[in-house]
Amino acid sequence: MDSNIKYEVNGRVAVITINRPEKMNALSLDDQFDLDATWIKFKNDEQAVVGIIIGSGDRAFCVGADLKDTGSVSPRNKDKGPHLAERSIYPREYALGKPVIAAINGHALGMGAALVMQSDLRIISNNGAIGYPLVGLGMMPGALHDFWMSSPSVIAMHALYTGKSINSEDAYRAGIVNQVVKVEEIKEAALSMANEIAKNAPLVIRAIKDTWDGQQEFREIKAWRDFSRFSNTVDASADREEGRTAYRENRTPNWENK
Repeated sequence: MDSNIKYEVNGRVAVITINRPEKMNALSLDDQFDLDATWIKFKNDEQAVVGIIIGSGDRAFCVGADLKDTGSVSPRNKDKGPHLAERSIYPREYALGKPVIAAINGHALGMGAALVMQSDLRIISNNGAIGYPLVGLGMMPGALHDFWMSSPSVIAMHALYTGKSINSEDAYRAGIVNQVVKVEEIKEAALSMANEIAKNAPLVIRAIKDTWDGQQEFREIKAWRDFSRFSNTVDASADREEGRTAYRENRTPNWENK
């Protein structure tokens, strides 16, 4: 089984592509394992100074986990533990020492939003949107603390409580993204930004990145602890299973608050 996570290096810039356009770049368990391996590859790649993560096609960056995934994995991933898949959507967990640019070509939802908010810089297409619809599925939004730390609280809270996405213009006005471009121009815009960074001293870039991540880690300690505690409760709930089942059956969930 070929990987849906593609890795290529252009000069000093690595481009990571989620290549499942027929599924709007939803991540299966196998994809998450491959993404985990790709972050490690990027970290150890001495040629690459900056990374870009993008989805294939012009409809979606990544719409989150593939809720219809059966959980089967390829032979290359069969002996890997689930924690490796779980960490794949949190680039900062890898201590990369290199900045990551999210090129948000279309919808970034759930896991896709977590990937975006864990990136250092963000460019979004004019048809793009960022959101956490998981509240409507009985699931805990991943990296929600990154969302509220990176945007005005009323915007973050509205999106998290309602599950409604933030469109490209609102994301720009809120300071969540650096730039809005036409969808056909997004990869070029991301490469331009990446090359502007990559021409500078790698040692200084790493120092800035590590300093920034250190400050973020300091702010995140309690947020991660709270997230883990509440997420464990949500993940073990009957409503979580009901939300996923209702999604697969294309019906409205019957919440029982337990």
